[in-house]
Amino acid sequence: MEAAEVPRSVVPWFRGSGVPEKGTERKAQPPNPDARGAGGPPALHLSRRLRAIAAVLALVLSSTGCGYRVASGNRVPLPFQTVAVRPLENLTTTYEVEQILTRALVGEMVKQTGNTVVGDENRADAILSGRITRISVNPVTFARSAFASTFLVTVYAQIRLEERSSGRTLFENNRYVFREQYVINADVENFFSEMNPALQRMSEDFASAVVAAIVEGF
Repeated sequence: MEAAEVPRSVVPWFRGSGVPEKGTERKAQPPNPDARGAGGPPALHLSRRLRAIAAVLALVLSSTGCGYRVASGNRVPLPFQTVAVRPLENLTTTYEVEQILTRALVGEMVKQTGNTVVGDENRADAILSGRITRISVNPVTFARSAFASTFLVTVYAQIRLEERSSGRTLFENNRYVFREQYVINADVENFFSEMNPALQRMSEDFASAVVAAIVEGF
């Protein structure tokens, strides 16, 4: 069974809302400074990683659980049938950007190649993975309101496509650089806000460039 729809919105996550019974409330414990890792508390890294995995699984399996595949259009199928897209690792301080870019990669793999994207790596012929190592957003021009109206966004990433059965590298670029300008009405600190319409365009452009590079490599 196949599903053609590729969601474009941010996949929400859900938090528990249970109420503790009377007398069972626990006092808040002070944070342990020794438990912090690079870039923030380990709980933040863990929850962000889990949300990224949940977002990708929801995107791939939300309709039927059979994976995504589009059967029309000008596409260049890769030399395998199915591919799993792992949530990108975020080595930056930009919150949840890995979720936005991962979802875009899933959609672009389907759009450009027509290959089936599956959520279970054991069912995949190939696995796409990567890391976001650095992101910079710099103002280029300024509007009269003192906000930068045009931003130059640069994303540094490591991308790898491997054959699942053998672990053989099919495509790899450890110094991938995506750079593009976007016109918005926000300051630099809010560029990666969900309210910024340029964020969706940036994620789609990034994913399109990455998948195009992979296709050209075959």
